[in-house]
Amino acid sequence: MMLATLGTAFLAGNVAATPQAAPPAKPANPFQAQVGQLGVRKCANLFSALGQTVALGSDYAGQVQTEKAAPDAHGVVGVVGMTYKTAAYNSQAAGVVVATPVGTKCEGQLVRVAPFQRACKDVVALLPAGSTAAGSLSGVPLYILGGNQGQAMLIASGPACVVVTIARGADVG
Repeated sequence: MMLATLGTAFLAGNVAATPQAAPPAKPANPFQAQVGQLGVRKCANLFSALGQTVALGSDYAGQVQTEKAAPDAHGVVGVVGMTYKTAAYNSQAAGVVVATPVGTKCEGQLVRVAPFQRACKDVVALLPAGSTAAGSLSGVPLYILGGNQGQAMLIASGPACVVVTIARGADVG
């Protein structure tokens, strides 16, 4: 049995584009700040970019973990709870962000789960421009999101629709 000693940090932020009256000082990018506290350097920028993407437009809080003894030799994982208050979506969602060293670079993924209180046929209109149907996975519709934004699965749940968004990222250069 292998046990890992995990370093854990908590993050909170608001990436909504709305002005606020003198909020308490928060780091410009809580994802970057938290991985920095855990000693992650190698995949910090990718993790931060994926985190900002998964939480875009929301108030959020999360938890970040990595291998405490060797943070740059192992992946970093964040779980994020989000609250959206927009015209198109006013509810809660959840996300997972992962960045892992691969050779001299890093690769990562994000997954966001957002339940909509409307039918999936109505949610399709909210997908980014240029999104296309890519078939189904065991009856679950799969879409390629426009603008190279990843994929989305639309899962019907009674009269509601749960949207699972998946995207990949990698260090470039």
